[in-house]
Amino acid sequence: MKHRLGELAAEQHGGRPFVGPQQERITVNQLLDGLQQDYELRDKFTVKVASVVKPLRDRFGTWRAAEVTSDAVAKYIANLREKGYCNSTVNHRTQLLRQAFKVAIRHKLVSVALFIPRLSEIGNERQGFFETSDFDAVTSHLPEYLRDFARFGFLTGWRKGSISSLRWADVGEDVIYLRAENSKSRKPETMPLEGELFDIIERRRTAAVLEDENGSKRFAEFVFHRKGQPIGDFRKAWATACKLANVDHRLFHDLRRTASRNMISAGAPQAVAMKITGHRTDSMFRRYAIVNEEQKREALAKTQQYLATIPARKVVAIGKTGT
Repeated sequence: MKHRLGELAAEQHGGRPFVGPQQERITVNQLLDGLQQDYELRDKFTVKVASVVKPLRDRFGTWRAAEVTSDAVAKYIANLREKGYCNSTVNHRTQLLRQAFKVAIRHKLVSVALFIPRLSEIGNERQGFFETSDFDAVTSHLPEYLRDFARFGFLTGWRKGSISSLRWADVGEDVIYLRAENSKSRKPETMPLEGELFDIIERRRTAAVLEDENGSKRFAEFVFHRKGQPIGDFRKAWATACKLANVDHRLFHDLRRTASRNMISAGAPQAVAMKITGHRTDSMFRRYAIVNEEQKREALAKTQQYLATIPARKVVAIGKTGT
């Protein structure tokens, strides 16, 4: 009791905050469990979030929350950077750890928030995008079940998770509906079936008829599937296809940048392009709509051609007073 009273007195004078016996037993795994429950209540817990939480559990899961200090987190950040992780990836992990402590404070499981620095992401943005010839080369080396999947992403700029979530119940006669729960913005989206998109859906409709071992046939639930199951992680197949196509390794997410740039280059209004790709802010869309050197060169040439068509103004000299 004297020890506890001493801790309380020390806290009042700027010392280490008082931590009760129950709080001392709380582990980081319990904090992350609470974070997951909070995310699930708000329909924000996704496969991607789970993949970020896992390494946090591996590193800090068995630690008592009271043992996780800013110094321990700083060493964790330094270790990740030494392994080559970019600042944005590090921030994603530490952000979830920070939020886990905030949720725990709200539920009075811990009493002190953990200070975690946020690394600068200036200049950390990926600049990858596909020229059409490179994309076609990569697609030719993908497994059959991934080719239409990739083509859909190339044309629309939709996220991988949104594409893989599409069910036939979401496909109308001439439009596709993206449910709010499968959209990053948590708002429903639509995609009209125009041109090649219509052809893709027709091919997928044919591929949706599956035959079981006993000879009976059934219709796949998902538009894009692998033997009837939704498409999961295919990073290895994607990397292999890039290597075989002799294309510097790029992410599937680079198709999102590619679609944004292609739409603007084709003359589509930015507001319409944003509706197609699902971007909510101008700043984020501009970050994706990468302009290459050839586009800059073309813009300069057009500007100079325009200036050359403007007739030269006649300059009239003004004489001096009294002359």
